[in-house]
Parts: sequence; C-alpha cells; structure tokens
Amino acid sequence: MFLRNKKILVIYTGGTMGMKYQIVDNIETLAPERGYLTTKINELPEVGREDMPHFNVLEYEPLLDSSCMGPENWIQIANDIESNYLLYDGFVVIMGTDTMAYASSALSFMLENLGKTVVFTGSQIPFCDIYTDARRNLLVSMIIAASSDIPEVCLCFNDKVLRANRAVKVDSHGLDAFISPNFPQLATLGASIQASRELLLTPPRSSFRTHKTLEANVIVLKLVPGFDDEAIEALIKHSNSLKAIVLELYGTGKPQYSTA
Repeated sequence: MFLRNKKILVIYTGGTMGMKYQIVDNIETLAPERGYLTTKINELPEVGREDMPHFNVLEYEPLLDSSCMGPENWIQIANDIESNYLLYDGFVVIMGTDTMAYASSALSFMLENLGKTVVFTGSQIPFCDIYTDARRNLLVSMIIAASSDIPEVCLCFNDKVLRANRAVKVDSHGLDAFISPNFPQLATLGASIQASRELLLTPPRSSFRTHKTLEANVIVLKLVPGFDDEAIEALIKHSNSLKAIVLELYGTGKPQYSTA
C-alpha cells in the first residue's frame, strides 16, 4: 500500500501523547511542551516509508488538557478542518482522552457531508516513555486517515476503530480505553486492518459544510429509582438560561405484561 501520494493534516490540541517529564518546584511532573510532539513525529523512521503519507502538524497554542476543552474548542477544530479540507486527503486529531468521546462525537455532527476520514486519537502513556501506546496509535491513525474510505469521524485507539458518536471511555488506566457498546467496530487492527465495509456511511452527495452554532445551555440528568422530581422542577423554575433537559432513563424497552 503506497501512501506517499497522500497528504494528511495532524492537529495536535494537547493531551498525554505530547507530554514530557519536567521539573516544576523540584518535583518531576508530566506537562505538554509546544513543538515536542512535532519533533518526535518527524524523528520516527516510519515517516519516510512509501507506505506512510506526507503530513503536516498543526499544534495549538496553548496546548489544552482535554478536561478543559468545550464547545469553543470543538469549533476551532471544525474551523481548521474546514479551512484545510481541499488541501489534505485526511485528518488526524490528537487530544487527551478524558473528553475525546465528547469532542469526536460533536465533530461528527458539525462536519456535514464529510467525504474524507477524520480520526481522533491519543494515548494513555506519553511518547517520551519507553513503553508507550502513543507511537502505535499515532501511526495507525495516520494510515487510516490516508488510506481508508471512511467518510466520517472515527476514533482510533488500541486495536479498534470506532464510530465517533458511538464511542465511550471506560478505562482511565488500561490501553483499551474506549468501547462502542451499542454499535459494532468500524475496523479491527490485527495483522492487517479489517474494515467492516457494510457498516460505513455512504459517500456524501452534497458539498461539505460545517455547523458551528452549538447550544451549551442543556443539562443531562440520569434518573435512578426513587429520584425526587422536585429537583427537576427547581431547575426549570430557577434557571434563566436553561434551554433543554435530556433525561437518561432506565427500563427502556421493557415488555408489557398482561394481568388478565
């Protein structure tokens, strides 16, 4: 598979992958450093191979912890993809894992009629460690972004390629951090990349466009048995900005039994 004629944009927003050990107040700690990840990527021996695409790296300033990211940052990612859409064959977004499922899901709805692959990835262990998942996740994501006919936003982590808006993080320490509990994997990584073609979205029939107006005045409530609905009433009565409430309920699909 020759990918040297392909070109991808790697967008690094921050997160564990590009962190390095630094001394702060006489204490060794992990922190992101601008330019470090770009240097490490360019030093990889694989990047000059014929089965690796050409790439450019766009690093954000400042680099952001994913727990500090929200709708305004998702809009920035959408803007960068939109402004570079015609210049690249695919996109890789590197970020922290804590809110990756939320960001990638949001982008899947913000990027309408997407005809190219957008891959979100990151790592549990930084690139600077000897034992790390960063190198593998990055290289595989770059290959998928350049070679796959997956016209949607996906999340690549460990040995899985997941539909972004079906992915959830389930492990903060293990390398297999994400799952897709209610939808099959788009692809599985083994000796080769095995894609489930029957699951992929069809190519778009209209022009690519982005949606950048997001409503943040929405609250999600998970109801449990015995929940006092007066709390919901208080939210409605005393909030001047709340636009909607999403209720996560139990017992969905419960069959109805007759007592006759």
